[in-house]
Amino acid sequence: MHARDLAKSLTILMSVLCLLLVPSLADASDYKDWIPLLPDSIGGLSKSGDPDGANMEMSGQSWSTLQQRYAQDNGNDIELTIVAGAMAPQVRQFQSMRNFDLETDEKIAQTLKIAGRPAFFELYKGGGKGTLGIALQENAVMAIEADAVESKDGLISLADDVPLEDIAAQID
Repeated sequence: MHARDLAKSLTILMSVLCLLLVPSLADASDYKDWIPLLPDSIGGLSKSGDPDGANMEMSGQSWSTLQQRYAQDNGNDIELTIVAGAMAPQVRQFQSMRNFDLETDEKIAQTLKIAGRPAFFELYKGGGKGTLGIALQENAVMAIEADAVESKDGLISLADDVPLEDIAAQID
């Protein structure tokens, strides 16, 4: 075999391997598939309104997002957000927060594990607003934002109301 034929064969082989090994970026999860998996309530708060979602594509990259609000008459709100796609800004931000700890006079933020999954929380001291992020898959995250939460344990317990495994299994 001549050097030119060998180079051509290697080029073809590499192209085929790339097609087989690199996941299709145009095939993001469809947020509509996650809607039936949304819990009816989180932390005692019921769904408020319809979910809001989108499937997005830009420059060959795609991602999906879904938000559901949970509320009570007293003004307490919780928002559940699910995002999937390697280039989604929320996924990239979550991935950059690994092994992160912060404490100020106003808030505390830490990484931890929830149900064996990488997670991150941010909580304002003295109660109030808190955010909990959980990795569903390598390129998918779920966030719970609560307007009125009293403690780290109270914030983390909100994840108990969400079917993490079922949602993760539904993400492409």
